[in-house]
Amino acid sequence: MEEVARLLVVDDDPGIRYLLEVLLSGSGHEVVLAESAREALARLKEETPDLIILDIMMPDMDGLTLLGRIRAVRRLAEVPVILFTGGGRELEGAGKALGADLFLEKPISGRGLKQAVEGLLAREGYLLPGGERAASLEEVRARLRQAMPEEGRFQALWRKTASRKALLQNLMAKGWTEALVRRVLPGDYDLYDLLGHLAYGWPLVPIAERAARVQDPRLAGALKAYLEAKRLPLEGNGLVEELASLLYA
Repeated sequence: MEEVARLLVVDDDPGIRYLLEVLLSGSGHEVVLAESAREALARLKEETPDLIILDIMMPDMDGLTLLGRIRAVRRLAEVPVILFTGGGRELEGAGKALGADLFLEKPISGRGLKQAVEGLLAREGYLLPGGERAASLEEVRARLRQAMPEEGRFQALWRKTASRKALLQNLMAKGWTEALVRRVLPGDYDLYDLLGHLAYGWPLVPIAERAARVQDPRLAGALKAYLEAKRLPLEGNGLVEELASLLYA
């Protein structure tokens, strides 16, 4: 899985930790787990996560105390923190006074949790390779353009399976993972269009509109794989190249 943001989950309940890890890693994030406040503090001495999900009720040090210690560190003062509790909302005011960004009650749906996390990450700006943030799409475009080939060459490389795979591997090596690009501009778009829009200013074409150009029944399997991945497959035979010629005509 291509990782987008680094999240620290602090909860003494192993079942909750496992559930949050599954939900959030499924969205493309790297999830780091800590079973206690002290383990969390040890990790925070070594790294700065993009977001922290913090249980309030823990035995060795409660979450509010840990939050106060986190906010006392200048490097961590602006890291978004979600307080997560099954004990009601009576501590919400205290949590916000200490600098919590959001207060969530257990149980929460997977969708609700993902929306909360994505909302806080988006507030911090667009994530760039290396963990940097960009305030605007223009800043993203300037950075991505440096990693991309000349526009005409990009179009040619994308149509061939081997060169498309090599192109994406090269971008990934530079930190431009597919998941990162899709987080900048979420929606039902071909990765080709997302990269073209961000790097060269192309108009965005919905993937359903591209797929509608293909009527050849021989290409039904490749077209299905294309729609599921939201990009051309990275493995395939000559049918994938035929599909490319119709999609991007």
